[in-house]
Amino acid sequence: MVRDLITIETGKINEYLYHIDVIAYGAPRMLSVFIAQFDDSSVLIDCGSSLDTKRLVRLLRKLNIDLASFKYFTTTHAHFDHNGGLWQLYEILKDYNSEVKILTNQKTKELLNNFEDDLARGKRTYGNLIGSMKPIEESAFQIVEPSTNFNSEANQLDFIDSFTINGSEVKLGILKTPGHTPDHQCPIFVKDNLIDFIQLGESVGTIYHTSELITMPTSMPTYYNHEEYMATLRNFKNLFPTKAGFGHFGVINGKENFRKILLEHEAFMKEFREAIIKFYSKKPETRYVLEQIMPMLISRTDLPIVGNSLFNGIALGIVYGMMMDLGYRNE
Repeated sequence: MVRDLITIETGKINEYLYHIDVIAYGAPRMLSVFIAQFDDSSVLIDCGSSLDTKRLVRLLRKLNIDLASFKYFTTTHAHFDHNGGLWQLYEILKDYNSEVKILTNQKTKELLNNFEDDLARGKRTYGNLIGSMKPIEESAFQIVEPSTNFNSEANQLDFIDSFTINGSEVKLGILKTPGHTPDHQCPIFVKDNLIDFIQLGESVGTIYHTSELITMPTSMPTYYNHEEYMATLRNFKNLFPTKAGFGHFGVINGKENFRKILLEHEAFMKEFREAIIKFYSKKPETRYVLEQIMPMLISRTDLPIVGNSLFNGIALGIVYGMMMDLGYRNE
């Protein structure tokens, strides 16, 4: 069944974890947020833009998640669509629990509080769909250094905290996964010596398909670094998560399916880069390269994207970001 392969619905995906579609940009299947609810505390992974905050809080209440239970908000990276609303959510939820912390790395903290360039780039691509950002107070953060230990034995990974659910221990770790952005990190939950869940963010591309394990690139400007991105993919080959979440969009279920999509994405990123090199050598114009690449991208989604300005902006971004990494374009 498709449902067993890729989960796209809002709801509980294991004993303690919820997948939430925040209807980013006013459309379904654009952005995933994850909430872990344990016996005595909760953890949020990403939150969307400020335009998504009210909807997210309503969903928390609908799911009967106590707003005072949040111990951590943790992040994958500082892009506005994933965590642009973090300042707003923090201001709301700290009234319920003044001890809640934003668990992230130093680079993400810096980017969240120096957001002007990111918002300006977002506005050029997405117009008024980007929301707003504001600085977050120093006391909100708990800074950690993401781990570079990708041990194939789950219990040998590095952990930051642990929780209980129905008497069982669940450990939280954060892995360093640069490439899409320099601050990118991946939260993981380990239970019974298995990686129960990893939130990949945009470290293994995006999924805009409901029935096929195929991906799109996440080579957005200005930070995309292809060498680091491919090194992160190689590191992931040591891991065997039961479930893997994508920022855009949904959950891949099963260790074998995670392996398949990891290898698929690695191969496609090589193909995508080579195609850009080929088309640019024929005609070194951004518009021409984008036109040639579009059929390759359209075939990899079942979303209604023909003539969709939002998707056109995404396509331009991933092409331009790869061209920047190749040295064809400047910021």
